[in-house]
Order: sequence, then structure tokens, then C-alpha cells
Amino acid sequence: MKMFRLLMLLMVLMLFNGVPAQSAGTTSFEFLRTQYSPRGAALGGNLLAVKEDVNAALYNPASLSGFTERQWSVNYVDHLLDFKGGYLAYTQPVKKLGTLSGSIIYFNYGTFEETNEFGDRTGNTFSAAEMALSVGLSNTLGEGFDYGLSAKFIYSSIEKYNASAVAMDAGLMYTSEKLDGLRIGISLLNLGATLDNYTSQKEKLPLMLQVGFAKRLAHLPLVLSGSFQDLAASEEDFWNRFKRFSLGGEFDVSEKVKLRLGYMNEVNQSVKPLSRNIFGGISAGLGIYWRKFRLDYAYSSFGELGSQNRLGITGTF
Repeated sequence: MKMFRLLMLLMVLMLFNGVPAQSAGTTSFEFLRTQYSPRGAALGGNLLAVKEDVNAALYNPASLSGFTERQWSVNYVDHLLDFKGGYLAYTQPVKKLGTLSGSIIYFNYGTFEETNEFGDRTGNTFSAAEMALSVGLSNTLGEGFDYGLSAKFIYSSIEKYNASAVAMDAGLMYTSEKLDGLRIGISLLNLGATLDNYTSQKEKLPLMLQVGFAKRLAHLPLVLSGSFQDLAASEEDFWNRFKRFSLGGEFDVSEKVKLRLGYMNEVNQSVKPLSRNIFGGISAGLGIYWRKFRLDYAYSSFGELGSQNRLGITGTF
């Protein structure tokens, strides 16, 4: 319980003092905010306190602690505006060291037609893309606690111009045996600095502070999860930060089939002024287990802005 109180104290300190606030939409490398895991997206971004899934490292690097098998995952995102994204991850347990992991995120904005200062087409085209390479380590701290750390190199290019940065992710997870396996996770993502900038102005990374839980119900085949997301973003009213919450549920249709539903309040509130569509922020998905593989699909609604589809396959060996 001392470690649990320490975790809660650390969370409070980061909320009030330790994490510099930033305004949404004013940072570089925004592709890091995208959800690349179909399972995570279907649950409303709630893999923060979920274990045994290599994709959960996107939300909390501590989630990889305790792995007993090698695991890999390949994911594809059909983003808004025909943008495309992908995520490739691998994790391997190492005796006396913990769990090592590595991943690649790739985001492609497609090809654009070049114009001059008058808006006339020049006949030339250019492309834009971004990527992030990450390596990490996670292990147990004892007393139900796990930790995880990862370092990453981030690169962005538009035509002949480019920018780069280095950052780290850090996370803790607490599992309560007294509360039938209730898990609480906290993570700080994209803490770092730029190396090269597109302009003379030094740009910021999309720093994200998240706190969440996951709990399998005792008398239902259902895992409930929830989180407060992007708590580092600035607000005139401090308590408005807690409006960026999400909820998710994974229902066991059978041992091999999982049905997932999620809701992200921030997305819902953002798209609501654009239309009367009440389904913005709603997500749904399916997970199918076959032998040593898991096939995942997720659909996320952004109201009148459109929708996102995600596909993924995860396996062990």
C-alpha cells in the first residue's frame, strides 16, 4: 500500500506542478497522438491498464512487464482525409532483465500538388511522412507494481524539409489482489525535445499525461476500462482537463471472440458543434483468436468529419 500511495502522490504532483501545460493543436509531431492499435481504438483508447498485449505499450510502457512469450503485432490505420498509418511492434522477455520491446510508427500524408505564391500549379508534386522508432524495457517493482521506460527517435519530412526529435515514455501500473485484479495505470508520453525544426522557432512535442484503470467483472465476461487522457493540455479552468475522459468495455462473446465498445468524450465534444451527429467519439471493434494469432478490427466515428478503420494482427511464438 505504500507503493500505491506513492503512485497517487506522483500523479497529483504531475497534475499540479510537474508537467508543463500545453495547448492542444500547438505542437509538432501530432501523429504521435493517433491510435494505431485496433483494440485500443475500439475501447476508446483504454489500454492504459491492460497487460498481455504488445500494443498496450503505445499507452503505457509498464504494460509489457511480466511477458512470458515473444509477441509481435502489425497494425494499419485508414485515417481521415485518406491519410495512412501503421504500427509494427515486437517484445521479448529476457531473464533477470525484464521485457525488451521495439516498435516503428509510420504515418503517410500522401502526395500533394505544388503551387506557387499565386496558387497556380507548377506541375510538380511532393509528399509528407513521419515516423518514430522506439526501444523499451519494463519489469516489476514488487508489491503489485510494474514500471516501463522507452526511448524514441522521431522524424518528419515535408518535400525536401525535415524535422526530428528525441523523447521518452514512462509508466507505472499497480495490480490490486485485494480488489480482484483491479489495475491502475499512469503514463507520461513524448517527454523530450526537438533536434531539428522546420522553422527557426523551437517546436514542442505532444506531451501526454494519462491515468486509467481496468477491471474484469466477477460475474460477467466483461472487462471495464476507463481513463483521463491528455491531462497535460492547458485549460483556463483546471477541472476542464477531466472532461477528456474515455470509457471502454471488452465482452467475451466466446473464448475466441471479443466484442469491444468505447467512448471518447473529447472527440464527442469537439465534433458536436459541427453537426447534430451524436455518435462522434463512439467506437466499436472485434477481436478473433485463432491458434496463436489475434485478428483485430476497429471502427471510430468522428461525426460529420468521417470515420477511421483499423486492422491488426498480433501473434506469439
